Amino acid sequence: MAEAHQLAQEGVKELVLISQITTNYGADLYGKPQLAELLRALGDVNIPWIRMHYAYPTGLTPEVIAAIQTVPNVLPYLDLPLQHSHPEVLRAMNRPWQGRVNDDIIYRIKDALPEATLRTTFIVGFPGETEAHFEHLLSFVERHEFDHVGVFTFSAEEGTPAFDLPNPIPQHTMDERREALMMAQQAISLKRNQRQVGQSVPVLIEQAHPGTGQLVGRSARFAPDVDGLVYVKGEAPLGQIHTVHIESADVYDLQGSLVPAAELITAI
Repeated sequence: MAEAHQLAQEGVKELVLISQITTNYGADLYGKPQLAELLRALGDVNIPWIRMHYAYPTGLTPEVIAAIQTVPNVLPYLDLPLQHSHPEVLRAMNRPWQGRVNDDIIYRIKDALPEATLRTTFIVGFPGETEAHFEHLLSFVERHEFDHVGVFTFSAEEGTPAFDLPNPIPQHTMDERREALMMAQQAISLKRNQRQVGQSVPVLIEQAHPGTGQLVGRSARFAPDVDGLVYVKGEAPLGQIHTVHIESADVYDLQGSLVPAAELITAI
């Protein structure tokens, strides 16, 4: 909290909470998870955007969900590190608890936070992954329509338990599965981005795009370094949040124009 207040005094506009399992925050310090308490405390910090990464669905308790719902500066953005959808693959990954992440949990999150932006990552080609396992994952992605999805092929890292696992998947099969999953997600991402067209949204302006005269920033739906960008026509100081009217969208990014302050006053 001391660090958060100090960053606020320095003019920081976004704070990203990140750890290996962020929903376990406090278990080592207090003997039980205290993420909900942390989020409520961060509501008193003068930073407009508080964002979470690596929030395991099983740790999104009613208390954590309530904090996201009620604390104004906590963004309804959830990075769910799912890795896969099939329980057998998750057990092979030594993630047996993730086998409980089924359709019902995702639907409960969406019901509680209907405006939430959901990001996740998956690994295809883990040793022993069958075509049926992959089809299960593909259907899972198509069914739940995550806003952002990253897909990686399995890499055998020396010194890890998975290095010597039997039934390795050929690289060309892994590449094909990754391509199929990414193609399915691209259509979903485009649809999710196109829903922003016609809306006026807050955008954190971070840089001027060289050679184009455009500004570059991110809306609350885009986390730094991993999600898309918003390309903005107009002039505005960097490092501030401005209202942008979204005019077009592609698979990854949005394009729009700054809304003049006078128009905002008139709208109010």
